[in-house]
Amino acid sequence: ALVSSPQTAKSPLPNSEDQQLLAAVASPSPATRAQYASNLQNVNAYIRDAEESAQADPNDEEAQQIVMDAYEQRAAVYEMALDRSLP
Repeated sequence: ALVSSPQTAKSPLPNSEDQQLLAAVASPSPATRAQYASNLQNVNAYIRDAEESAQADPNDEEAQQIVMDAYEQRAAVYEMALDRSLP
């Protein structure tokens, strides 16, 4: 897996940006789309969990850094998907 995330009971739905990205990678390969959908679901859950932890203790610098790291992981998934979808 490209993204590690804490185990969560909830599965966040892809947002509109995620949907656009998934549409772009679906053309060459439906299997690729499924892989990126899974990666985005994991990274979005990781972001949500990190944000909840940071909000629970706004003075926790490590929690704030984890939020930033989570968004960087999401950006990396986007970058990989876009690189693969371009001719």
